[in-house]
Amino acid sequence: MSGRDTLKQRLRQAVRWGVFLSLLGGALGFLKVRDFLQSPIADEGGFRTVVIPKGANFNEIMGRLVSMGVVRDRTLFELYVRSKGYTNSLKAGAYQIDLKSTPHELLQQLVKGAALDEVQVTLPEGLNRWQVADILSGVGLVDREAFLQKVQAEDLEGRLFPETYRLGKNWSLDRVVGALTQQFDAVYAEVIAGHPNAANLNTPAARSHLVTLASLIEKEGQGQEDRRLISRVFHNRLAQGMKLQTDPTCVYGAHLYKRTPSPALCKDPHSQYSTYVIDGLPPTPIANPGRGSLEAALYPATGDKAAKLLYFVAKRDGSKQHHFSETFAEHRQAVSRFLKSPEGK
Repeated sequence: MSGRDTLKQRLRQAVRWGVFLSLLGGALGFLKVRDFLQSPIADEGGFRTVVIPKGANFNEIMGRLVSMGVVRDRTLFELYVRSKGYTNSLKAGAYQIDLKSTPHELLQQLVKGAALDEVQVTLPEGLNRWQVADILSGVGLVDREAFLQKVQAEDLEGRLFPETYRLGKNWSLDRVVGALTQQFDAVYAEVIAGHPNAANLNTPAARSHLVTLASLIEKEGQGQEDRRLISRVFHNRLAQGMKLQTDPTCVYGAHLYKRTPSPALCKDPHSQYSTYVIDGLPPTPIANPGRGSLEAALYPATGDKAAKLLYFVAKRDGSKQHHFSETFAEHRQAVSRFLKSPEGK
């Protein structure tokens, strides 16, 4: 056999091997996709509540599904959705996802939309456990006392995420509470993502510290820049061992949450929450913070001036902002200017 014939034979063999490997890869790819579409989201089953906000785009929806643990392979699921032409057909709503369902069934559920037998309920930022209980029990979703017992037993204050939910009328207490805490988990993961200390921020102690601080910021601030400056004041005071002296902590409790802070309540020597009495942060969050306050707690205002701030007082001029000071003398002047009183933080 000539050298030319040998070369042709080798080329034919290479082509055959190439075709074989291509077909094999395609077959394996097909089997992988088929197995993905036909396998349950989680073998152990259970339910997961996923909220798709109104106006969310396709990329945001995919991110939410992955962060909530109902899509294991984002690339395969995205390709499947695109192949079906459903990228603009996924509906907003609160979904109760059965983790024994398959990705194919999940897509059908998202295209069909959430169940109609629901109650829409809005939990504003900054509510405490008793206020959340009042709202949920008021629309018949939970038994108030059972809800409060669960929140207390599982230490859930701060993790009942403020959001507008569509919750099933016949859901169990665990499912209703799960919808709120799972939403918190998803947002918290997004907030700490990319932070150099993200791994530690997922530990129970670090998370509790951050959420408690965020709850104080939520009760004091409104605009995001205002929140970041308030956060800086709290960070600065904690670093210097100063009491935080924030009024909302004076009225945290089952018999106090409807009352207005007063000097008597703030200086109650038996209070476990008043930051005029105790050192550092309260033992638990005093409210359920939103994303903005979580971000402010993690990323306080920066700069040389911010690093010196130790006091703030509400302007009460309609701006919903605070005036910030470096010294107590400056603060007293600001209090006199904005509150017409020598008292203040």
